[in-house]
Amino acid sequence: MRTIAVIYLFFICLCVSIAQSVTVSKEMPLKSDLAYDLLGLVGENILLYRDRGNNKYNVEVFDKDMAFVKDRDIKFEKKKVDVHGVVARDSSFNLMYSYKEDGEIIHMIRKYNGNMILQDSTELFRLPKTFKKKKYLLETSENKKFSVLFNFEDDMKMEFYLIRHDSLDVLHKKILEVKDLDLRDRFKKAQLTNRSEILILLEKKNSRFSKSDNHLGLFIMDRGVGYRYTQINNFDRVVSDVDMAFDNRNRRVCVVGLWHDKHKDSAKGYFYLNKPFVTLAEEEEIILESFIPEFLAEANSKEIGKTTELKDFVLNQVLLRQDGGFIFFAESQREYTRRSSYQSSYGRGQGLSGWMDHFFEDVVAIAVHPEGKEHWSRVLFKKQFSQDDSAIFSSYFLMKTPSRLKLVFNDEIKNNNTVSEYILDPIGRFNRNSLLSTDYQNLKIRFADAVQISSNEFIAPSEKNRKLSLVKIAY
Repeated sequence: MRTIAVIYLFFICLCVSIAQSVTVSKEMPLKSDLAYDLLGLVGENILLYRDRGNNKYNVEVFDKDMAFVKDRDIKFEKKKVDVHGVVARDSSFNLMYSYKEDGEIIHMIRKYNGNMILQDSTELFRLPKTFKKKKYLLETSENKKFSVLFNFEDDMKMEFYLIRHDSLDVLHKKILEVKDLDLRDRFKKAQLTNRSEILILLEKKNSRFSKSDNHLGLFIMDRGVGYRYTQINNFDRVVSDVDMAFDNRNRRVCVVGLWHDKHKDSAKGYFYLNKPFVTLAEEEEIILESFIPEFLAEANSKEIGKTTELKDFVLNQVLLRQDGGFIFFAESQREYTRRSSYQSSYGRGQGLSGWMDHFFEDVVAIAVHPEGKEHWSRVLFKKQFSQDDSAIFSSYFLMKTPSRLKLVFNDEIKNNNTVSEYILDPIGRFNRNSLLSTDYQNLKIRFADAVQISSNEFIAPSEKNRKLSLVKIAY
């Protein structure tokens, strides 16, 4: 464990001096690890769940000062299990998994406290064993009271198991089956509300050759029988990207996307549907907005009027404001495959692929009032380039406080690097600061996988030389 103190100026116009500390845990060899999940603060401890490979799972326990406390192996009923998800709550975490026994697949849930003491274990449901293995996805409500495990039974059928975390049981099973629609291919996102309603967003049609029929579909399943359906019309546009969020405070559905009149990899503007949940009709129309010339010129670093669209931007996040409005963030992301001369000459048609270059660059942020008027739009410049690393050190972490948003990222993807941040206030004013330097600190931080643990603290994993450590930044 070590601590680095950093002091910088925050918003010159406010003349406030802010200090933050950076605390680093011990290093942990990754070896054959398949995956890990940073659970954050559970009770009084910070937990890291690790899939060590070869059916070995354990949890590393740290105190609030990032000092190592202990690690505990997780022993299951069978040697081979499938872990479907881990949900961290305030003072405990729940682990969902399954194993095979006597021709059945038994789905279980366990509850551990922050000291890795097993508090409860119970069976959720059983299914007959089949030749085809089911792959489950997991969505959890904002209040962490409910989760839904779901899978694609086939292209036109989805199964949902709604789990209640306090009582460790299944509230109900739901099936969504739609004839003549490939749910697997058209699926965009699932959302679970704090009252356990399940929302499924689909891209029903999205082609430049059928623009008059292009639309999105929103299925809503509650504890009743069947489902509600809303068709969201696109106004003869092609969707470049789309995302959905649910405002549990104001009970509003927010669907946001980027649109173009021809191409899926470019955007001429954005669209949204932001309405109270109970007022959704069987058919809704999106609100279309075009990017103004000044915004496009800034985002593309060109003169006004010389550019008409954004290219290769991906929606990263939709944040819901307390007044019922929203802010969305989109990031420029590009990937290119490079090939050696040998591959170029001899590799065609033989399944050989080249190496990958990753470009994660500028971020645009746009805020919209609840009544639909744009509040502000900003371009936050950054340039991140990496090769053959799946871009795990690129992109950013967005820390949320009641009065500020902090967008934290690596300036460059290299061993010795500067970490920077953009700080935005509610009316769109922002400042860029250098947060810390990783020179000689043996750190390479994955900010996209960070977890916020309080209003002024977050934790991010760092990977370097096949060793993992946790980095806590406190403001």
